[in-house]
Amino acid sequence: MTLDEIIQDIHGLDAELAQLEKRYGLLSADFYHLYKAGELEQTRDFIQWVGYYEAKLAREARYREMMYDYLRELRQKAGLGALRLIPEPSATGAS
Repeated sequence: MTLDEIIQDIHGLDAELAQLEKRYGLLSADFYHLYKAGELEQTRDFIQWVGYYEAKLAREARYREMMYDYLRELRQKAGLGALRLIPEPSATGAS
C-alpha cells in the first residue's frame, strides 16, 4: 500500500466515522473506549463503527511508519538544508 493510498483510506474512514459521530453525538475515541469497556450494546452500527475506527488506527500507524522512513530519506538528501517536499501529480491536478 502506498502512502497516497493510506492517506486516501484515512480520509474515507474519517468521513464514515464523522457520520456515526454525528448520528450518536459522540466522538469515535470516546465511543471506542465505552465499547471496549463493555458499556455499550452490540448493534450493527456499533460493530461497524469499531471496524472503521480500528482500521483508521491501523492506517494511521502504518502512515507514521512510512512517513518516518520518508522523512529520514529527505533529511539525508537535504543534509543541513531545508527539507524539500514535492507534491504528487494527482494532488496538484496535473496529469
